[in-house]
Amino acid sequence: MAPLPFNLGLVQLLADHRNTILTKLAHIAGFVGGVEGYILLASLIYVVWNKRLAIQLSVVMLAASSLNDLLKLLVRNPRPFIAQGAYLQKWAVPAKSARKLAMEFSTPSGHATAAAAFYAYLYGKVQSRIVRVVAVAAILIIGISRPYLGVHYFEDVFLGWALGLAVAAIGLGYAEAIAAAWNRISHCLQVVIVAPAGLALWLIAILLNGHSTTGQPYAYLCYGGFLTGVVIARPLELSKVNFDPRSSTLLVKILRYFLSVGLLIITLFALEIIFMLITSRYSMLWNLLEYIRFIAAGFVTVFLAPWVFTRIGWARTLTNGAGSFAD
Repeated sequence: MAPLPFNLGLVQLLADHRNTILTKLAHIAGFVGGVEGYILLASLIYVVWNKRLAIQLSVVMLAASSLNDLLKLLVRNPRPFIAQGAYLQKWAVPAKSARKLAMEFSTPSGHATAAAAFYAYLYGKVQSRIVRVVAVAAILIIGISRPYLGVHYFEDVFLGWALGLAVAAIGLGYAEAIAAAWNRISHCLQVVIVAPAGLALWLIAILLNGHSTTGQPYAYLCYGGFLTGVVIARPLELSKVNFDPRSSTLLVKILRYFLSVGLLIITLFALEIIFMLITSRYSMLWNLLEYIRFIAAGFVTVFLAPWVFTRIGWARTLTNGAGSFAD
């Protein structure tokens, strides 16, 4: 498909003026603005500061990213330099990453969308001037890093920002009403709604991707799986653990954060090894098992890790009553 008439010259201009320091910073911004970066940041907020805010930020980011990937599959605009066949030379990313990105579409930018949604929501919820300055800077730096690396047009970034800000605005305006409606649904029904919905979006993405599971559709396994794990785990954490994220000393908070991240990494790697013994990569069964792997990741992050560090005395248990997903 022919690319949209976006300004390739601006992307080339940045490519002509790259330097080592800025390129390394752009790579860091790319990681921070990726799904892994948001999981790490939301986990930090969840473990040491505000559980409810961490859950809300995760939902907003996942919703924005899902919409972004759907638009990518509908617009089907190739990334810069794909049509010219020069992307391996023009992109400032490792060759392995370049080949993966080349299978995905460009418009709008997923990094810009997720950054705008996540950090704009954080900006709206937290009154701290420092947090707000960091939030604005993160949106700008993560977005601009994409055309700097050559993998997006500036137009992709502007559209991504617009989409992410719109999702954040809806979240900020209607979060309480959505939470109230969601909490009226039983836990079992919540899981029944979310789990098939994630798989349905993945199947729709496959259809829009020419019946191929490679490229853009894979992201939906992460989005839907992790959100399903959170939906399963959140009421269980509130009723059976209900830890206080602000309890304990700074050192203990750091320790329990690393414990939480460690359990998440172990879960992802262990299940990947097990599932690779069951079936070959990229088969339909492998994709379904990946969905289960990300469900486990969400469950471990939200329930299992808090259960462990309350048992070893690294967090105090709150005495207020149990709540639900959006509490």
